[in-house]
Amino acid sequence: MSDLLWLEEAKRLYSYSLKIRRHLHEHPELTSREFQTIAYIIKELEAETVSYRNIPDGGVLAWLDGAEEGQSVLLRADCDALPIQESENNTRYQKTCVSQVPGVAHACGHDAHTAMLLSAVKILKDKTSQFAGRIYFLFERGEEGGNCIYYVMKEIQKEKIQIDACYGIHVDTSFPVGTIGLRTGTVNSGNVNFEIRLHGKKGHGSRPDKANNPIDCFLAIGNALKDLRMKYISPNSPITYNIGSVHSGEKRNIVPDSLTFLGTVRFHERESGLIFKEKMSQTIEGISQVYDCTAEFVEFTGPSFPVYNEPVNSAIAKEAAENVVAQDHVVEVPVGMGSESFSTLSAFYPSSFLRIGVGNEEKGITASAHQSDFDIDEEGLPYGTALYCSLALTYLSEKRDVPADFQAFEGDIDDFRKAANRPVPKRYDQ
Repeated sequence: MSDLLWLEEAKRLYSYSLKIRRHLHEHPELTSREFQTIAYIIKELEAETVSYRNIPDGGVLAWLDGAEEGQSVLLRADCDALPIQESENNTRYQKTCVSQVPGVAHACGHDAHTAMLLSAVKILKDKTSQFAGRIYFLFERGEEGGNCIYYVMKEIQKEKIQIDACYGIHVDTSFPVGTIGLRTGTVNSGNVNFEIRLHGKKGHGSRPDKANNPIDCFLAIGNALKDLRMKYISPNSPITYNIGSVHSGEKRNIVPDSLTFLGTVRFHERESGLIFKEKMSQTIEGISQVYDCTAEFVEFTGPSFPVYNEPVNSAIAKEAAENVVAQDHVVEVPVGMGSESFSTLSAFYPSSFLRIGVGNEEKGITASAHQSDFDIDEEGLPYGTALYCSLALTYLSEKRDVPADFQAFEGDIDDFRKAANRPVPKRYDQ
């Protein structure tokens, strides 16, 4: 299909997409605990008599088979929410749909991703005579730090499931509805997550010489960390670090015995992440020693892998996008500093990660993800649905060879987890 026919089909399913998105938005579930969300997805798949497997602690992997054997393409959506108290308003107006769960919200658009992909299932179910091969639909749990993709990959590798290419979509309020964004190469950053506890010596504020204040130690560490980027990382290699939480002490006249600070590092080149993490560790330990404190690395994970859009697959993605919107509405996006679990898929398979415009300044839909006033223009839903469909069938329209320059990660998902210095994710389904 071409000439924008995918969008016409997706628009006919708009009421269905809207129903799915609003149900999930009103009933969000936190990372790794998406029990009712998964049950809802399965109910929709069963209503369409679509084959699936419910991967414990990983998500749902469904599939459709074409008229004959061929290659396999995976379409991915995430489905978890965030620990955020949602505002009833976006940046200007009251939202059309608000979370009914206190302190939990779909403030990153995963509800929309799931609605788009379920809608794509409905469309593609009636197109099986038009393609050879298999289309997989992954509804991934725990994207927001749960690392549930680990259990998905364990299942794929254990069962020797063939995956030849992967595509993912993410909503973006910085682009208007009707815009599709993509780029070749690195598209999202890798990260290091840290939680550091400094241990000092408790005392009274009237005699700081009898105590050992970890706050003083932290101030020195914080100032030193600001210099690491300039001293050790090439100016051509983007990298940021942020301390998002600091906690120490309860009373103004008491020297506390500990301080805890948490944050993240983001980078485009993994080598930069490795260097920064090493120098960060040396800085924290060295300054702690000078201040007679001890540093406990409660969490110090990463560096994880950036999301990489393989060039050949990106060309296919561009072709697919131009089957959904006009050529001048397919735009090149800048590299994002946010991290994404899709990086696991892009490390193992030729992949592309695209953006769907859902912004609308007139409607007050401009807030970025992970904010309480985040909102989407729901009229963008059909564009995501159509793009999923077009990506799958554009890829399967002809026999594809593995791109010559693509270097898949050598090893299995446990090797990958160790390389990224991530723990085995906590299980909730057992």
